[in-house]
Amino acid sequence: MVERLSEVESRRASVEELGTVTDAMRSLAAVRLQQASAMLAGTRTYAEVVAGALAQAVALRRGTPGRWPSRNGRGRPALVLFAPEHGFVGAFAERLADTARTASPGHALWVVGSRGAALLEERGRPADWWLPMATHTDGVTATARRVAEALYRAAAEDRLSRVELLYGRTVSGGAPDVVREALLPLDLARFPAAGGAVPPLTNLPAADLVAHLVDEYVFALLVRAAMESFAAENAARLLVMMAARQNIEATLDELTGVVRRLRQEQITTELIELATGAEAQAGGAAH
Repeated sequence: MVERLSEVESRRASVEELGTVTDAMRSLAAVRLQQASAMLAGTRTYAEVVAGALAQAVALRRGTPGRWPSRNGRGRPALVLFAPEHGFVGAFAERLADTARTASPGHALWVVGSRGAALLEERGRPADWWLPMATHTDGVTATARRVAEALYRAAAEDRLSRVELLYGRTVSGGAPDVVREALLPLDLARFPAAGGAVPPLTNLPAADLVAHLVDEYVFALLVRAAMESFAAENAARLLVMMAARQNIEATLDELTGVVRRLRQEQITTELIELATGAEAQAGGAAH
């Protein structure tokens, strides 16, 4: 019984240590989710401002707005997946990877996030290009810039035609949803200028201005997708750690109950042994 009590106490100590690690991961995920949520408003506003400027620039062009880039790319369509960099996100990473696998075999899979790249490799659909995901909000913009540079380089070499984004989005820290949206080419008819608006003063030809603003808008969408993904990853991890903490507390309650019962049994056994020994001694003295 003493040996079993020692084993249970050792297990309880291990579970308490696991609880300490879980609490640390939960706190870190909560902080990073809060940081990402605070920055998301800015990234969304940034994309809206650029879209407004693009609408004004498109209005300066002559003719009916078309698509940008206007040439028909001879390359493959691409799906850019923003996935978690690390694990402990429950089934969220698997949902993203499984959705990415539904893309036709002709699609090039571009993956941002080591965990996503590993899952696709395990599922027999390795990424055609991959990049680690930022692990802090300060690195999200730099990550999006690297993706934009690689995309434009591939498009310029006619290796890509149309491009879609796939990423997670959380609302108020809830369970993330999977979002899939088109990125390129842009349908410029989506950016109508406000009626009666005063034409802006410009120093560039309308076509050049539109080209620069399209680049800026695509970058803004990539930053938004990356920040949404970063927030979703930490929201998923926070939910997993909260569920783990509940399981740990339940396990600790159970083990504590076992320890108390074993200790009581040990005390009872010791008392019985003392009483039996005393009776034996008393009987021996009587003889």
